[in-house]
Amino acid sequence: MAAAPRGRLASRMANKQDYVQRQPHEYFPPINFSAAGPDTATQQGAMIQVRQSPQFTYAMALLAEAIGRRSDRVLLDYTREAGARRIFVDGFPYDLAPQDRPNGDGMLACFKKLANLNPAERRAKQEGKFGAECLGGKYNVLFSSQGVPTGERVEIKLAPKKFPFATLEDIGMRDKMRDQFKSLINQQQGLVIFSAPPAGGLSTIWKVGLEAADRFVRDFVVIQPKNTTDEEIININPYSYDTAAGETPDTVLPKIILKQPDSFVVPELTNTATAEILLKQVNNEGKMAITRVQAREATEALLRVLATYKPPVEEFAKAVTMVVNCRLIRKLCECKQPFEPPPQLLQKLGIPPGRVQHLYREWQPPPPPPPDHKGKVEEPKPCPKCGGITYFGRTAIFELLEVNDAVREALIKTPQLDALRQVVRKAGARSIQEEGVLLVAKGTVSITELQRVLK
Repeated sequence: MAAAPRGRLASRMANKQDYVQRQPHEYFPPINFSAAGPDTATQQGAMIQVRQSPQFTYAMALLAEAIGRRSDRVLLDYTREAGARRIFVDGFPYDLAPQDRPNGDGMLACFKKLANLNPAERRAKQEGKFGAECLGGKYNVLFSSQGVPTGERVEIKLAPKKFPFATLEDIGMRDKMRDQFKSLINQQQGLVIFSAPPAGGLSTIWKVGLEAADRFVRDFVVIQPKNTTDEEIININPYSYDTAAGETPDTVLPKIILKQPDSFVVPELTNTATAEILLKQVNNEGKMAITRVQAREATEALLRVLATYKPPVEEFAKAVTMVVNCRLIRKLCECKQPFEPPPQLLQKLGIPPGRVQHLYREWQPPPPPPPDHKGKVEEPKPCPKCGGITYFGRTAIFELLEVNDAVREALIKTPQLDALRQVVRKAGARSIQEEGVLLVAKGTVSITELQRVLK
């Protein structure tokens, strides 16, 4: 769901084909970097060093092209011979042409200097960030490198400094579900779990969901590790623990509890002790606790908490009130094409006959015209908005599980995925697949994209 300016380079993108990397001396959008460091002198020194590097232009070209093509993530894989490069647009990977090692190494050294890291270190894990401005947008560039058996792997994330989403509606949650979500997260007592698969939008639903809570009449605290990359949320008092010093949430929670907050926000439960403290606050003191976990569906999130942190099952079942799960999915571009679905397809999707007249699919190029008098065939021009990808931007599919007594009983007696699913379906909760079909019926997403996301 991360947003970035569309830019003027989108039309250069070939449909579902590899990108062709332009040479660094050719045109790319202007980009300005701001180096990290403990003081101004360190930052200025790093900028002088990287600007003097012959490969600085390669570093500018890579990130400028990524931003211009709406990418929010870049992967670099260094082997002995070359450096493979891949960018992600709306979560979908596209390969760039490989880069030779001398220029690739020089470019990597520039990124490490900008992030105030050690360019000579190629084995140990290093993490840092620096700033970038391009096409009217300001970004935090999150840099991570790690030595691997074949060489070194680098991940670069482009996070807009101005968070692009303000409400649950902005990220695609439908009206009735929004009302249900707000009602449950604003209860005085309970355990709420946010969940998503890896790269599924967990950080976004976490921030937007917390901002939907009434933090102005209730006292919220968040307990998170030092130097967290999570977005700050207004009216939630932050408390940190130092993992390097062996601290975990349970080591700082007792002092925080003395302040008697209404709601405890703990992004990572970390261990059984933390889970037990929070469950006691919910069940015995009438407090609210909010956490998150990676999972592909709401029922899996419940079992993942049980399996990972091993809280007392009965206490956990008694406390939990809601699980929300999200899955990112690409939206069809405005160049989408309508088609009349056969009855068999509507039946398979569970759409009643007559409910929709048309569904939509990706743009398909028309048959090539006959050659002109010179024997040349004019290629169809790609959509100027998406550049031929046929998708533009992402939304999310949401699953909201309101935990009732039947689900609690199943958690205690038969904590298995299939058994929980059956109980949840009997309660009338829609699955991720059913929620996705609603987006297909509205013409927001295609059937093929829904199949890809649900696979």
